[in-house]
Amino acid sequence: MPFSSLIGNERIKKLLQRAVTEGRVSQSLMMAGPRGVGKYQFAVALAQALNCERVTDGDACGDCVPCRKVRAGEHADVQTVVNDGQFIKIEQMRGMLRDAQFKPYEGRHRVCIIDEADRMNAPSANSILKTLEEPPASTLIVLVTAKPYGLPETIRSRCQMLSFSPLAADEIEAQLRLKLGATAEEARLRAQLSRGSIGRAMEIDPDEYREMRGRVLEILETLATSRDTAKLLGEAEYLGRRLEKDEFEAHLDTLMVLLADVFYLKLGREKNSIGNADVADQLTRVAQSVSVEQIADWASQIEEIFEGLTRNVNRQLAMDAMLIG
Repeated sequence: MPFSSLIGNERIKKLLQRAVTEGRVSQSLMMAGPRGVGKYQFAVALAQALNCERVTDGDACGDCVPCRKVRAGEHADVQTVVNDGQFIKIEQMRGMLRDAQFKPYEGRHRVCIIDEADRMNAPSANSILKTLEEPPASTLIVLVTAKPYGLPETIRSRCQMLSFSPLAADEIEAQLRLKLGATAEEARLRAQLSRGSIGRAMEIDPDEYREMRGRVLEILETLATSRDTAKLLGEAEYLGRRLEKDEFEAHLDTLMVLLADVFYLKLGREKNSIGNADVADQLTRVAQSVSVEQIADWASQIEEIFEGLTRNVNRQLAMDAMLIG
């Protein structure tokens, strides 16, 4: 997977290619950003570029023997450490650090990738401090994480941090149509639900989403039109008490997506351009019944609920306040 095959984060892609070309790749890197935006793939592409037999403009060819070995996880000088159970354990780190001290066996650079580095427990994190500060000349250590501030400051300060951004919706749509053969409508829907993560977009089950969306849309229609208090109280209890936390968050995510479509329709966007185009008529009726200020207020309340979840806020009371208050 050369850099040329990756999508998004063009700034980081160009920075790494220039660093490879000029021989200035930092020996301790931290690739940080949301889950599913391609951080690990960038780390592998960098390992390929550093060991490729036909590197051009800082990018690997993707076809030579070293490139194929790196891609398959079979290159002697490129290793990835992942969590063993809940944590990355010190025994794993000791093995990696021992290998990092040796010169490359079959390539030009030894590359050690620590995936989900925030899963290192305290002994593991402490064990790599010296190597991060003074890595061997031909060794590169790459920490990949969606939670950089879950790592100690002593580790962050020893790494050059590359901050990855969510992918653009059109980039995700194109990949879904290319890799999954998704229709334009399905690709657009998945892209809107993905929050900039190609990984999340590929995991979404459209049928499950549509089933959940039906209930959430009914709540939104009631909230915007009849304001049936008894019904809204029942839905607040269902969402806040009967659902598990991850299901609750998924329903809130769906409500936020529907509100975004209502907002765009309110501003005059064409029905076939929104993510949930197949229910555009229902969303249009909602848009005709509410103001832009109401949409913004609901979205703000949802964001507050998401923030409250980190403090174990009472989910049912939070939904009561939003739907009834």
